[in-house]
Amino acid sequence: MKILLSFLILIFLSGGVNSETFRISTGEFVPYCSSAAFHKGFASHVVEEAFARQGHKVEFDFLPWKRAMLEAKLGRYDATSWWVYSDERAMDFLLSDEILERTIAFLYHKYKNSEFDWKEMSDLSGMSVGVTRGYHYTDKLVAFRKTNKALFEEVNTDEQNIKRLLLGRIDIFPMNTVTGMELLHTKFAPNVAHQLNFHPRALNTTSGLVLFPKVNKRSEKIRDIFNTGLKSIREDGTYEKLMDGLLSGVYSK
Repeated sequence: MKILLSFLILIFLSGGVNSETFRISTGEFVPYCSSAAFHKGFASHVVEEAFARQGHKVEFDFLPWKRAMLEAKLGRYDATSWWVYSDERAMDFLLSDEILERTIAFLYHKYKNSEFDWKEMSDLSGMSVGVTRGYHYTDKLVAFRKTNKALFEEVNTDEQNIKRLLLGRIDIFPMNTVTGMELLHTKFAPNVAHQLNFHPRALNTTSGLVLFPKVNKRSEKIRDIFNTGLKSIREDGTYEKLMDGLLSGVYSK
């Protein structure tokens, strides 16, 4: 009996005989994913906790985003995190349950543009809209841009757009609300954040997902392991604690 008990304890301490380490490709997108952030960022922490709940470990490789997707698609990684849905991605990958919700809204200067409001794209006519090169915001915004009813000004980074907004060179700027608050609190003086507002009407809200390559025969099993662990951390309050950390800036440090 003592021998059996000792054997069971040894299995428990070693993480179980079936414990695995899953390799996941990702990229830099503070505060969600970052090689320098606490637990590699909020999304990475969620993935880590979900697999840990099922007795498994994870190893993240940070790559340029396009390469992270391609390497996973070819089956060189067990999964890639995190992405929003597209029909093209659904062809190549199995999709996890939602790990986060991403909201994009218009950022504006609450003193220089205090009356800003919008319901339809046409409400943006005559405005100067800042956008960041390489970003796809929504199909509707792309279509409206082609009408030339507003002046779209493109720069390389979100930080540049915030600076232009503060200087009054643009009227509004669409961006991820969490990323925006992270930038304002880490890259600008304390009084700057109070000058800007996100409009309460979202331009777009999408689900963040982990993708599992269809070329990997084990992907369905790995995806199910992950979803079970994700459900568990949502039910016991762990996910809510991680979200509190995201909103308080834990993953921005």
